[in-house]
Amino acid sequence: MTPSLPDDDLPRRREGPVLLATAGFTALVTLASFGALGAFRDARTLVDPALLARARAEAAARAEAAARALPPPAAPAERYEVSTRRLARDETVAQALFALGLDSAQVQGVVGALKDLFPFRRARPGDQLRLERRAGDRALHRFAYRQGPADEWVVRAAGDGALRGEKRAVDLRTEVARVAVTIQSSLYETLQAAGEDPILAAEAADVLAWDVDFYQDVRAGDGMKILVEKVYADGRFLRYGEVLAAEYDGATTGRKRLFRYADPGGRTGYYDDDGNSARRGFLKSPLKYAHLTSRFGSRFHPVLQYRRAHQGVDYGAPEGTPVWAVGDGSVVQAGWNGGCGKSVTLRHANGFRTVYCHLSSVAVAPGAHVVQKQVVGKVGRTGLASGSHLHYAVRRQGAYLNPLQLEIPRGAPVPEEWRADFAAKVAPLREKLDQVPVATN
Repeated sequence: MTPSLPDDDLPRRREGPVLLATAGFTALVTLASFGALGAFRDARTLVDPALLARARAEAAARAEAAARALPPPAAPAERYEVSTRRLARDETVAQALFALGLDSAQVQGVVGALKDLFPFRRARPGDQLRLERRAGDRALHRFAYRQGPADEWVVRAAGDGALRGEKRAVDLRTEVARVAVTIQSSLYETLQAAGEDPILAAEAADVLAWDVDFYQDVRAGDGMKILVEKVYADGRFLRYGEVLAAEYDGATTGRKRLFRYADPGGRTGYYDDDGNSARRGFLKSPLKYAHLTSRFGSRFHPVLQYRRAHQGVDYGAPEGTPVWAVGDGSVVQAGWNGGCGKSVTLRHANGFRTVYCHLSSVAVAPGAHVVQKQVVGKVGRTGLASGSHLHYAVRRQGAYLNPLQLEIPRGAPVPEEWRADFAAKVAPLREKLDQVPVATN
């Protein structure tokens, strides 16, 4: 057993070196602190106050420039109150302006601003009026009067408070379009299905009126091609212009093709490929577009209820449809004519007379001269008529002829001296008309 040693005999810790190390570290820290403080004081003494002031000024300038570069806060958008109205039947422009809430002075101001620009006598029902005012302000800011996409008149409030008017400039552009369709039911419906305005059917009927009767010649499967000008206003379709070429290829008619040609003498007409005139002494029909309801010959009269000779042909058409003179001539009768109702009778060359019965109104007077395609009246149901239609008859030397079987010679062809000009002008139209559509799928 190992004897225990007394406490005094245990090894003593070396306190002296520890104390000396601690004292030394403290002294070093103290000296370092005083040194850093001195260095800091020395650094402060090295900064130039003028340089410091300049740096501060430059920083402030940069901040100010950055603030100026920022966009100004957006002003609140102006709000406008808009009122619109369409001109009513028998309403004047001034009355419509009062209805929009303008006072007498404002109405006079608008009318005065437009008096030398807008033909007020040509204002018509359906014209659009648009009035703009700033929200909460009864003063006029802008007024617009529109008669369609290409005709708009504008009145604005100027800086001095006066109202100033102008005719708005419209960007009009004309393109030549090729329209080709295969008729399914009617030309009207076929063109509509092809995305065209059905009014193009009437334009085509006008050009081909000497060769195609669109009331009895049309059959499903017939084809039609048209080169027509399309007029655009501000990029939007406005109207059709001239028909430059038209072709109808039908089971009944065969192929009829016509081109519009203006000769060096200033005369314009339609001619076939060989330069023969499309114009004939008579049109094939006195209506642009209708349907044949009763032919020439014996028939059972729908009003008198017995069988009698029908000495003409009947065309069904809505009341008010314009009726053409089929050829140049003079008016020998116009007005009421017994069972014929309101009617017109024309005298033509070579002893022909044409009669137009059951009109709702008459547009010519006895003794007047008329030209082919001039409107002589409108379809109606006057006299012995069971419905709205036109009875059309042709007489020669007192005898009635079947209007559907008349053979009328054509007009004069293109003169020989202009044949080369005709060929040069028609060639590009023929090429475009005969173009084969390119598949897009």
